[in-house]
Amino acid sequence: MSIVRKIIAAAFPEKAPEIDLHGLRVPEALDRVSAALTQAKRDEVSMIRIICGKGKGSPGGRGVLREAVAGHLEKHGYKGRYRRVVEGDGLDGSIIVEIAEKKR
Repeated sequence: MSIVRKIIAAAFPEKAPEIDLHGLRVPEALDRVSAALTQAKRDEVSMIRIICGKGKGSPGGRGVLREAVAGHLEKHGYKGRYRRVVEGDGLDGSIIVEIAEKKR
């Protein structure tokens, strides 16, 4: 386990459920994301991790899933409640989504 993963695990003792979209086309991936978000709300999970991948297997080597998932999240009320994981932290190619709205 990388040092970054250890830090994340320590900071977030509840392991976030994951959904892996590798190998899926955009419509299938978005259907699975919607289902995972619905299930997470039902289960009262605080966050989920969506694994999109880096897109290296996509034509032209440019991934489309991460952008499509981000757009889907924005469209369905998750604006400001997700973050793309940046390269170098050991989880590149994924998106962390906060399920519950922040109380103001």
